[in-house]
Amino acid sequence: MRIQNLLQIMLIPALVLPADGMAAVKTAANTPNVSLSASQTSVVYNGASTLTWNAANAQTCAASGGWSGAVSASGSKTVSGLTGTQTYTLTCTGSKGSAASSVSIAVAAKPATGGTPVGINLSGISDWGDRQMTFVDVMKQSRGFANINNPWDPATNPPPLDANGWPTTDFGVYFITTPYDPLNRPLTVTYPSMFGTYNLSFNGQANIRSNDGNQIVNQVYTPTTNTTTAQVVVGPSQSGVDLEFYNTRNGVKNLKLLRPGYAFGSSQVFTTQLLNALQPFSVIRFMEPLSTNGNPVTAWAGRKSVNDPTQQDPRGIAWEYVIQLANAANKDIWINIPEGVDLTDKSANNYVTQLAKLLKANLNSKLHVYVEYSNEVWNSSFSQNAANLNSAINDYNSGADLGLNYDGVNNQWYWGFRRVAHQLVRISQLFAQVYGQTAINTTIRPVFAFQQAQPFLTEDALRYISANFGAPNKYIYAIGGAPYFPSGSSDTSTDGLFANLQAGLNQYLSGFTGLPAYNGGLVWNGVTFRSMANYFGLKSMSYEGGPDLSQEKNCALAEQCETDPRMNQLIQDELADFYGCGNDLFVFYELATPPSDTFGVYEDLTVPTPKSLALLTVINTPLAEYNVCTSTVNNQLLVQ
Repeated sequence: MRIQNLLQIMLIPALVLPADGMAAVKTAANTPNVSLSASQTSVVYNGASTLTWNAANAQTCAASGGWSGAVSASGSKTVSGLTGTQTYTLTCTGSKGSAASSVSIAVAAKPATGGTPVGINLSGISDWGDRQMTFVDVMKQSRGFANINNPWDPATNPPPLDANGWPTTDFGVYFITTPYDPLNRPLTVTYPSMFGTYNLSFNGQANIRSNDGNQIVNQVYTPTTNTTTAQVVVGPSQSGVDLEFYNTRNGVKNLKLLRPGYAFGSSQVFTTQLLNALQPFSVIRFMEPLSTNGNPVTAWAGRKSVNDPTQQDPRGIAWEYVIQLANAANKDIWINIPEGVDLTDKSANNYVTQLAKLLKANLNSKLHVYVEYSNEVWNSSFSQNAANLNSAINDYNSGADLGLNYDGVNNQWYWGFRRVAHQLVRISQLFAQVYGQTAINTTIRPVFAFQQAQPFLTEDALRYISANFGAPNKYIYAIGGAPYFPSGSSDTSTDGLFANLQAGLNQYLSGFTGLPAYNGGLVWNGVTFRSMANYFGLKSMSYEGGPDLSQEKNCALAEQCETDPRMNQLIQDELADFYGCGNDLFVFYELATPPSDTFGVYEDLTVPTPKSLALLTVINTPLAEYNVCTSTVNNQLLVQ
């Protein structure tokens, strides 16, 4: 496959690089020697690259050109938001003269027309492996309060709390903890944003220490406001952020710990780093922040409160934060309704009715809401699978929903799958009662997202809706699956792993073509999401997708491949074919994860990766450029 009229990115010919890829000036012995390189010497419009440099025999170094100021003799710096070609120069001076090195980064022209819409899944809110940097105040992502002797274990060692959830005695709290890196790189490489000076404040008095060795400095108590302030210095030798509070006086309340770069009293809720990382994307999917899998909530009154000290919770984050982030980022949202809520509740307290009212009153009216019933209810590894199946059996046996067996299939598993479709119809109807029927499939966009490997289950759901409620496109906007392409499980080399990823990609591409055409009949083999969507007048989407290295037993090899340029290529290949086949929205999984979790686009939001560069390339390429549909791609980098 070759896409015509691709955006061409040309390097500036004036710079000639030596064989090692470094722009360097060679000098005589004992005189300064400087090397400067860029991780990407050609980027898309609004793209980023990381400069890396090293100088020998130099006392001072100064940046000029596209950057400026004094810099250390060695280091790295990410330059982002590039809208025009830039040349970066580093000049270093020592006792025996000066030397300079330069590198240029070419930037593609801004697309003349709109780009390609791509969505992104957010990670869950957690102290463990935080990379998404969601909240400015890391208290909101913390593990919760524990007693002073077991500060890491709030589940079994909680301190007494007041009515608002704040501890009334001595306590400890873990804000950021970090999992291992299969490649054993230091955190200064994989998560440089963790380090720096955090601003701490709380109402009350206490002595403070850190089990992890973080320094507490400049502690001041102001009696008139009953406020303590301090700074917590997290240095490059630390592996997390924790604090223990002892000798507390009448408890501690309103505890805040602001990330480096945010001043005392800042009212900013979400980090600038997160908002910048979200800017290229069209849709934010909140499945994980909402703790959709296994969510215990059954009623609106049981939802998470926006006023709780931490938002790390099996119930998911407060809906108010979903709305605030959508408004701050100006992005459409994709939300998931907990499996256990009673959608047949006729009262004003119906969960979806109350949620719809909250969204209508507070969400930017220009934004769209994609809504899904739970997540992967077909997946037996999630508790919602068994819960939904039991509900379906009860619904049929009680006579509440005899339509589940409308065709006499007499298969309880099919009743369960069909119940998911009925629940989505109910959700659509409830939103219509609040927003009006004309908002359905315009502002409100219900999505039936189901198993990628068995699209005939989606076909059965659409036939069930047609038989019991009428045309599916009266209630739902789109169907879709999760086109992950896997590697093998026992690869021994990067070449072998990428060969398996290529094979996995070619296996899954065919599921989103429009061929063979679907005519509404019962098809157990060959039906695709695109062909079904065409027939029923729906959109075809992915709710998740991308490369899947989770089965790879060689974790170090999997992590090594995350930074391989071929990862950029494969992601571009998948999305080019997805959009070339006429599908509507690819929601990539997921924004940021630690090195031990290979799904993340980023390990640190400030450091570009092959995945982030691939997604930026697709997003900045006009959708019309993706006009070829095939079930096989062969190692071609579509846009560089």
